[in-house]
Amino acid sequence: MFIGFSVSNYLSFKTTQTISMIASKVARHKEHIMRGNGKRILKTGLVYGANASGKSNLIKAIGFSRDIILGGLDKVNLNKKHFRISNEGYQTPGVFEYRLITQSGTEYSYGIAVSYFQKEILSEWLIRIEKNGAETYIYNRDIDENGRRFTESEIKIKDNEEKVRWEIYLEDFGEKITDSMKKRTILKDIAERNSGQYGVFSEIDEVYQWFQKMIIIFPNSQYNGLNQMVENENFKKLFSMVLKYFDTGVESVESKQSQMDLDKLFEGIPDEETEKIKVKIFNAIQEDIQKEQVRVKIKNQIYTLHRDDEGNIITTKMMQNHGNIQELFEYLDESDGTQRLFDLIPLFYEGKNRAIFIDEIDRSLHTNLTRKFLELFYRSSEDDTSQIIATTHDSNLLDLELVRQDEIWFIKRLSDHSSSVYSLNRYKERYDKKIDKEYLLGRYEAIPVFDDRILENIDD
Repeated sequence: MFIGFSVSNYLSFKTTQTISMIASKVARHKEHIMRGNGKRILKTGLVYGANASGKSNLIKAIGFSRDIILGGLDKVNLNKKHFRISNEGYQTPGVFEYRLITQSGTEYSYGIAVSYFQKEILSEWLIRIEKNGAETYIYNRDIDENGRRFTESEIKIKDNEEKVRWEIYLEDFGEKITDSMKKRTILKDIAERNSGQYGVFSEIDEVYQWFQKMIIIFPNSQYNGLNQMVENENFKKLFSMVLKYFDTGVESVESKQSQMDLDKLFEGIPDEETEKIKVKIFNAIQEDIQKEQVRVKIKNQIYTLHRDDEGNIITTKMMQNHGNIQELFEYLDESDGTQRLFDLIPLFYEGKNRAIFIDEIDRSLHTNLTRKFLELFYRSSEDDTSQIIATTHDSNLLDLELVRQDEIWFIKRLSDHSSSVYSLNRYKERYDKKIDKEYLLGRYEAIPVFDDRILENIDD
């Protein structure tokens, strides 16, 4: 479960800004409450704000830090990611901290501090949090006042072999740390070097797996498993049912096998890269000659391939039936809204027990459809710990019949061009308040402010 996230000195976030999923004392929509480690945790968080307020930057901060946690600094671009309005931003670390509960029910605080100037991870910590609030440092990685790097841990390990391994791993990030290790997280290093079957290594592996299971969807994200999805009858039926429910005109999704046109597939890809991918495809099929099919990834799409009796490469593709099974539609034939649903519908079967972050959940969708999507999410996730945290401009979702007061957040741009994050809950609104109208009237700020004086001389 996702409990909260804090960020400072990243894009428009100058000082520490925090979003929390801890439920307040609001009585309504009790079905939106999950329980973990003695806490009441919300299922959704909707984030509102004017254009350029920093809404997308919140999701970007989560994606950026997740990429560092799982892949190290070599997997991200640090250039111009600091708060650039301040002259000190480049020299100041970017700090990212998560509060989370793993599958075993244990709560942790995990964070990193990154130097944009030195291109290094300066600090990293993993803290176990008990129900009574007591905290135990699983590990802490930092730099002392003399500039020396060190690691420390408060856990007590009885098994001698485990203790020795643990100390060796932490020493790798201590005073004699190599340049390459300065760019890696301890979490990634230990999780990948151990099976994580027992003791402290099991804890670390659970936290690492939590980050791996996060789902982050940006406006231009594209779900790459559509062709693979239609090979499973249960998923295909669910996908068809939801598309029909949302009144897209699609009666059903179908699988279609056809000979792969490699030349068309590789349009726009340099010849050298094309040849490498072709060799990879042919080698994959040759190596799996005894199997019926093999999967490869091209242009962020997963293709299921096999050879026919004549040696041709055959691929399976998802097609849409709009009422004439003899004339199926391809992905690009669909409207932008339907294509957006292709990215969102898989959440109903792949998003179980995961934290899902969506930037512009309402992109290309009718306002009623976005509302129905959330309603369906609540229904389908009653028995699991799925959560959606999403940015949106859709004021139709600002309805306390749909969401709780503490599930609504705002981001506004301050006078120094930094972003400030705050909850609707600070306004103590009644449950019967028409907050959509109040929002558009500016009661909660976080809306565009138009200064007509700027245009006074536009016709001169």
